[in-house]
Amino acid sequence: MNMNMNMNEAEAEVEVEVEVEVEVERRIVAKCMHHVADNIIMNIKEGYNLMNMLYIVGILSDYLADLDIDNGENDNGEVLEFNYFNSHRYYIEIDPKTGRIIFLNLMRASHHYDVNNRNDGIYLPFNVPSIIDQFQSLESISLRNCQLLTMELGNLPLLKTITFLECSTNIFENVPEGLQLSSIKKVVIHYLLGTTFNSNLSSFLKIFSNTVETLCFGNMTREDTDEILHVLQNDDLCFRHSLTTIRMRDCKLNENDLKRLIFKIRERFPNLHTLDICSNNIESLCGIGDRIKQVPLIPDNKLCTLNLKHNPIWKQTWKCNQCHLTMEPNEIAALVTLLDKFNGISNLGAYWFQKYEPKIEYALKINMAGRKELMRGKSSRRSNNADDEEKPTMNHALWPLILERAYNNSSEIYIYDSDGWDDASEAESKKCATGLFHLVHRFYAPVLVQDRGGSSTATINLSNDISSEGSNNNNKRNELKGKRKRK
Repeated sequence: MNMNMNMNEAEAEVEVEVEVEVEVERRIVAKCMHHVADNIIMNIKEGYNLMNMLYIVGILSDYLADLDIDNGENDNGEVLEFNYFNSHRYYIEIDPKTGRIIFLNLMRASHHYDVNNRNDGIYLPFNVPSIIDQFQSLESISLRNCQLLTMELGNLPLLKTITFLECSTNIFENVPEGLQLSSIKKVVIHYLLGTTFNSNLSSFLKIFSNTVETLCFGNMTREDTDEILHVLQNDDLCFRHSLTTIRMRDCKLNENDLKRLIFKIRERFPNLHTLDICSNNIESLCGIGDRIKQVPLIPDNKLCTLNLKHNPIWKQTWKCNQCHLTMEPNEIAALVTLLDKFNGISNLGAYWFQKYEPKIEYALKINMAGRKELMRGKSSRRSNNADDEEKPTMNHALWPLILERAYNNSSEIYIYDSDGWDDASEAESKKCATGLFHLVHRFYAPVLVQDRGGSSTATINLSNDISSEGSNNNNKRNELKGKRKRK
């Protein structure tokens, strides 16, 4: 009986302690509500939930603790401010129409309240609190040095992007049983803490459903990269058919890894159109070129972007104030072979102010023009006649749209980033008719010959007629201009 009484007393004491803690939390949060930005106050419940969560995570309590040090002043003698809401969307983004939170960046950093002076090397661990499911409009969340997820993350219907930055091994080892993030479209895992997945990546990725379109890894150890490649190649992931983009930047990838990605892993993701392997250790493509020559068929070839920038294979030289991306002749030949077989690839990651080798640029331009859609390759048609495989499959009535698109998209073999430059004018200046001419010469001219009841030998004459017609039109324009001037 005494034992029961002691147990009851202990439970009562715990309940009292919890109640006291909750009351302290409530008072502190209420006291700090004036820090909430005006555009959140239009939804007072959202603002209160946010401050409550920041206190549970430790962000708000860290700020309050700092107020007790040095009279609440920073190194410059200025009063410390809680600038969680004044960081140019670094920590939080709010829908201006509803006042609801659509993005959160949860991190506990030294001098957290001062973004400009924070110490980027110090991030304190935290767990995602269960109150997270109160933010029903949340579309994106970033977690830095997070140790543990919560089941309530699965109750966010609009959550599309989740980012894990510098998270410890624990978050991959201890996934809440039954957690499913069924609305996620983009997963980002960026590692810097020196820990590894420890064979937990496979089970971790199973919390994501068949909605994932983009999978990103950054700054991985060689051990982690090996596990990533193994999982992608061998595991039956739920998002095999939805995945369109794999990004592995600074993951110590080499030529053999690239072979694995192109020939093995790509086949397991039939809708994959982008491989971003920027900033790795790709030194040669010759082995890939030789492999392609030995492979007659490449099924499910939907690649359109292969980002190779910042790899040792490229050498940058400056000529006439322009950055030229150069390669050894054998590497150029290997890359052209790759672009010929994977004839949907039209972008290798170069910026508009850079310039490819002529053979590479030509291959990219004719790929961008759409030669893949206009020919039946061996992978989609059985034929012993090579000429037959070059015949277009498009409806003849679509040719005006095809040629217009070929010209309008011709500048997209380069990347345009907004850094104060006039990107629209730069993109316009990069447009050219190289790809369009290829379509006319290889596909459109034979179609016209066939429509006129001619033979294939008349194709060259028809192409010459088209060129002559264009020259005659130019001559007539010049004559008219001359007459106007004489008048």
